[in-house]
Amino acid sequence: MKILATMKKELLLLIRDPGGMALLFLMPLALVVVMALVQDNTFREFQETRLDVLFVDQDRGELGSGIEEALQSGGNIRLITKEEGKILTVDRARTLVRKGRYKAAVIIPAEVGAALRKKTKQTAQAFLASYGFADGEQDGKESPRVELQIIFDPVIKANYRQSLAGGLERILTGLQADWFMAEIQSRFGGITKLEGKKIDLGKMVKVTQKDATEGDSRAIPVNAVQHNVPAWSMFAMFFILYPLAGNFIREREDGSMLRLRLISGSTFPAITGKFFFYLVICLLQLVFMVGAGLYLMPLLGLNRLALGTNYAGIVLAGLAVAMAATGYGLLIAVYFKTAQQALSFGAISIVILAAVGGVWVPVLVMPPVMQAISPFSPLNWGLSAFNDLFIRSASTSAILPDVLKLTGFALVALLASVSIHKARTVL
Repeated sequence: MKILATMKKELLLLIRDPGGMALLFLMPLALVVVMALVQDNTFREFQETRLDVLFVDQDRGELGSGIEEALQSGGNIRLITKEEGKILTVDRARTLVRKGRYKAAVIIPAEVGAALRKKTKQTAQAFLASYGFADGEQDGKESPRVELQIIFDPVIKANYRQSLAGGLERILTGLQADWFMAEIQSRFGGITKLEGKKIDLGKMVKVTQKDATEGDSRAIPVNAVQHNVPAWSMFAMFFILYPLAGNFIREREDGSMLRLRLISGSTFPAITGKFFFYLVICLLQLVFMVGAGLYLMPLLGLNRLALGTNYAGIVLAGLAVAMAATGYGLLIAVYFKTAQQALSFGAISIVILAAVGGVWVPVLVMPPVMQAISPFSPLNWGLSAFNDLFIRSASTSAILPDVLKLTGFALVALLASVSIHKARTVL
């Protein structure tokens, strides 16, 4: 009952503070809308300068070697064939792409080179037979189409999808053309050019594109809305420290906190009540911002926010972020002695954590040193979880590490707040 009474008191204080309500709901909404509009063209036109691509060659023949050499000669693609000194497998490559560590993987199946050579030989034989040059050495039944595969991370830019897939198809066509002419010359050494027939080498091989998502879920392309709604929602949730710290320090200065402690005999109900109340407010902020992404953004000519398919995971991630934001706000409120100190430090620290965590710009475009620091920001944990859920349609187990980090951060902050507050009241 004491905890519920504290929550009711905080609700009354918030309702009577229109400025605080605007800060919690309207200002974040304006921020998301403005940032999404400003960055929309940037996300549409942004191009990466270099792409790391996993390369799994199960064929171990001329085809795989030719493709590897041609892809690396382009200059903007770096092929990764090993991880920690071990040759990559298809399953490991698919896992690495699904986790977002690499943006694409090219898979060369076993014996595909021999199959493609046989297909090319059959095509050459059929071509010569149409001119009456058949020599009786037919390979029999036509071989099925040879298939290679590129596995993509859903967040990869569309221009890189097209560039990599198109480049691979051109490389294959060139190799097939060489084999085709070699086959003709092996039978008729002086024939190097035959006119009147069109050879469609593109029908021999098919490059399929798949997104590294859980199950059969369809991947969602990255755009300004997909990045900014979860990013700035978390930013707004962490700014819960403004009303939380303001009310907490005000009660401590006017003696209300002391009276509450004397009535209850403990500081635990007051702090716990505040924690749960502002936790609910953070969750309401998230719902409000997600609603804006679903219904307001399309009205402004922007993309509609896609939530993926794992709604339970979204609730879990939102709860973890809300706990971390509330715990951090409570720690700031307890540690600093004046509102000016608490709000100044809190605002600056949140801006820094947001910048480092990828809220301002995606971690992908940061310098290497910032990318190394980014995983230490709680906002990066939350953004990573939401990206996995919204874009990659990840399972709950995939986001569990980030959820556990956020939960641990929240518990440490809450326990530290209780300890600091208890120590100061004793003094």
